[in-house]
Amino acid sequence: MRIFDLAYILALGAGLGLGSAHWAIAGRPVLGKVEVGSWTAWPASGSRAIDPYMRAHLSRGVHLPLGSGEGMELIAERDDNGQGLDGRCRYHLSGATPTTRGWTIGITDGDGLPFRLPLERASFTDSEVVRPEDGRLSIVASSTPEAGNWLPLPASGRFQLRLRLYDTPISSQTGETRAENLPRITRIDCR
Repeated sequence: MRIFDLAYILALGAGLGLGSAHWAIAGRPVLGKVEVGSWTAWPASGSRAIDPYMRAHLSRGVHLPLGSGEGMELIAERDDNGQGLDGRCRYHLSGATPTTRGWTIGITDGDGLPFRLPLERASFTDSEVVRPEDGRLSIVASSTPEAGNWLPLPASGRFQLRLRLYDTPISSQTGETRAENLPRITRIDCR
């Protein structure tokens, strides 16, 4: 009976160890995460102070993070009311953009990979957006064409909004950034 008990303990330990290791690196790690309103960032992901879980996550080849002196990426998977972003809905991105030399805002699937959309447009840069007189951001994201600044979405399913800030002072002060300094994500309606 002792051999079966030992084999059971070893199998259980190996299973729990491998399972917890996979769980720890399967998604973006909780360690080092900073949440500001709907947006989430991992400011240390491109620095020398990167934690081992983020290093393991990035080694899977998902994407290359911006270096700490280059800028920062913020990711939103939910709107301002906490509901998951869905391609069947229309969203209004409005408000301020942080002080930065330049920025891009785009959509990706849940794994951070770009969508293949009919118009081959999945992002805006700061130089492409037409702003109203007050200088604030106003973009409509939907699967059907809209007048003005329109960001196409997939016809259905979950997606992420990714805001990349280049050469910005908030990359080292993400924890001090307020939600008012980032674009708001408001759900307009769903079909």
